[in-house]
Amino acid sequence: MEILPIVAAGCCILGGIGTIIHTHNINKIIMFALLESGLIGFIASFYYLDVAIVSSILEPISTLILLLGVLKYEYILRTKKKYSAEVPVLTK
Repeated sequence: MEILPIVAAGCCILGGIGTIIHTHNINKIIMFALLESGLIGFIASFYYLDVAIVSSILEPISTLILLLGVLKYEYILRTKKKYSAEVPVLTK
C-alpha cells in the first residue's frame, strides 16, 4: 500500500474544505495552494513525473501572481475615496 496517494488525497480534501470555509482572500489562496500540492502528489503517484515536475515549477509562480493581484485589489479598495451625499456646488 502506497502512502503518497493517501497523503495527496488528504491535502486535496483539506485544501478544498479550507477554500470553501475561509472568507479572507489570502487564506483562500493558501488553501488553494494546499489543494494544488495534493494534485501534484496524485500526478506523481500515477508516475507522470514530467507533468509533476512542470506543475510543481509553475504552481508557486501562479500562486505568487495571484497573491500579488489580491494584495493590489485590497490596496485599491482601502485607498479608494468615499464620496459623501453632499456634492459641492462650484457655481455662484
